[in-house]
Amino acid sequence: MLYSSNAVRVVESIAPDKEILFLPDMFLGQFVREKTGRKIHLWPGSCHVHYAITDQDIEAQKKAHPGVELMVHPECGCLSSALKHGDFIASTSGMVRHAKESPKKTFLVATETGIIHAMEKQNPGKTFLPVARAAQCEFMKKITVEKVLWSLQSLKHRITVPPEIADKARRAIDRMVQG
Repeated sequence: MLYSSNAVRVVESIAPDKEILFLPDMFLGQFVREKTGRKIHLWPGSCHVHYAITDQDIEAQKKAHPGVELMVHPECGCLSSALKHGDFIASTSGMVRHAKESPKKTFLVATETGIIHAMEKQNPGKTFLPVARAAQCEFMKKITVEKVLWSLQSLKHRITVPPEIADKARRAIDRMVQG
């Protein structure tokens, strides 16, 4: 399984002579390509929320908040601007960790805005400003703790896969968790 937190490691684990087709996110793929120097073919897909965060959003927020550190998720459409600014680019978990460890008090955040609440809870006294207030995923908002509990209790929305696929997926998840 590939997440923004392990994408570089996953690509680096592939033999250097192999070309890579990277999907589903072209912005994350571009970030990984630049980090690894690997030959990566990008699939033209992206998250609609991250895609909508633009270079113009970054430019406007950097101008409105000079000197404030910018944290950018590598799936954002503004990635080229973020790379140009040289600010912190990381997965969601990397952003949360960085905010906690950083002595800075104010951050611009370029990703789905739901992360800001978690950052504020873990970092009282620090301020997190969204680069794009409209960067909200209506699909993520449909998943709630109550709905997950209901689904587990009733087993109404059960998903099954053939054992050979489940075994391969389990190995991939185990490798991802082990880091």
